[in-house]
Amino acid sequence: MLGFRKHKVTSYPPEIVTNLKDLMRFEFLVQSGNLLPKHPIYSVLAGRHESKLRGRGLDFEEVRQYVAGDDIRNIDWRVTARTGETYSKVFNEEKERPTFIVADQSTGMFFGSQRFVKAVSAAHVAAISAFYTIKRGDRVGGIVFNEEGMDFMMPKRSKAQVQHFLQCVVNRNGILPQRKKIETNTKLLNSMLQKTQAAITHDYVVLVVSDFSNIDDETKQYLRNISQHNDVMLVHIYDQLDQALPDGKLVLSDGKKQISWRNNKRSWGKKYVSSFVEMQQHLRDEFSPYRIPIVFFNTEEAIEDQIMHHMGKILKK
Repeated sequence: MLGFRKHKVTSYPPEIVTNLKDLMRFEFLVQSGNLLPKHPIYSVLAGRHESKLRGRGLDFEEVRQYVAGDDIRNIDWRVTARTGETYSKVFNEEKERPTFIVADQSTGMFFGSQRFVKAVSAAHVAAISAFYTIKRGDRVGGIVFNEEGMDFMMPKRSKAQVQHFLQCVVNRNGILPQRKKIETNTKLLNSMLQKTQAAITHDYVVLVVSDFSNIDDETKQYLRNISQHNDVMLVHIYDQLDQALPDGKLVLSDGKKQISWRNNKRSWGKKYVSSFVEMQQHLRDEFSPYRIPIVFFNTEEAIEDQIMHHMGKILKK
């Protein structure tokens, strides 16, 4: 009787390596209407954004005093009769905004010290954004990439497209535990942004999900170029150890060299914390003039909980 050697298949929890079932569950959360607010605010993960154009569009926005040139069909006669002055209704016109998601699944994203690894948190952001876009009736596509290659999908309006996109995320994500060398993703991210810029035209929502480690001037220029005719949003995934290192003697390594680290030595710990805060502020300052919002999500909490918290703060403003 011939014997066959069985290959051991390593199974990882979904917080470490995601799977399609784990990502598809976000469809229910989005469809239930409990995850994201119904009010069409300009916010990250929104598949359709409010247009800056004013007209007789889809959504009523406000009532204001009549201005010469206003369409008389928009006069609010009830308010006019009550106040004795002429008031007009203002509408906010919506335009279709395909969503293009750039999802980083490179080796640098395979890190997490608490609950999730960055790559899984990024996958959750991509899934929520894709399902929300389809729910709003818009098209969704994007790029999923790592050092092994990329998957490119032009936006389509179908659940099958979302499932295919998420399967690509799962496939790229599943490669990460096999990688033994961590590489910086600067050139890789730049290459994906270049492909994005060449593929899309205008009026897109471009969502870039990464840890943005070691971005350079070329990265920033691509993002600025894309934002000229599109809404660009950045989702920065970070880990607790990116913010601060624990007290005690540590040995840190980049895979080639090692150093002995103590937070209390020459105020290294305080400087480490300050550098993270400064990095966040620098990114905000860098992209704010171009109306590119950046949201910071951590690997300790579930993405859906962080979204609810983030949206709650926006709605209170």
